Amino acid sequence: MKILGRTILSILLSGFCVISSSQSLGNHSIGLQLNPYVDQHLFDHAFFKPVYAFRYALGLKDHITYGPELSGYFVKAYSNDFTLGNINVGGFIRYSFLPESRFKPFIEVSPYYTYHYWKNGPDTFAEFEPNGSKSYFSGYVGPGITIFNKSRKISLDLFYKFSNKIFLNDKQSVLSYRLNFNF
Repeated sequence: MKILGRTILSILLSGFCVISSSQSLGNHSIGLQLNPYVDQHLFDHAFFKPVYAFRYALGLKDHITYGPELSGYFVKAYSNDFTLGNINVGGFIRYSFLPESRFKPFIEVSPYYTYHYWKNGPDTFAEFEPNGSKSYFSGYVGPGITIFNKSRKISLDLFYKFSNKIFLNDKQSVLSYRLNFNF
């Protein structure tokens, strides 16, 4: 947990340094994602699974964007004490095609450190240890498209992420989105 705290602190500090030292450089944006994971368990009220992401992006040139990112998910069972979650801390770099277009295709690479934890109550999933955690480095590669509004102050990223680890959907790929506020 100390490593995770230090990693988050160093990313926030480096993000602050980038923001303060690059006021004259490229475009800035803040990207947000917060939504429940939509599957059958959401509708039968078995699990609550919110997915979240927060990122700061700095446009270095017309085609290149980079910055820090914090993301993850949380799973809570309604019927017992089972919980689990992921906290991902890392960064990303993106190469965008057609930088002046309102529909901008891109490819993104994001390495990150993951802290995965779980807690089982006394009456849940006997094959797992009651409480535990593990940490590892991972990442994803994601092609996608950014769609801007007319004023270019708000944009939506739609992309498909491929990873060496399993996402919340129990697969190594997932469709994702992010709402961005550009300034």
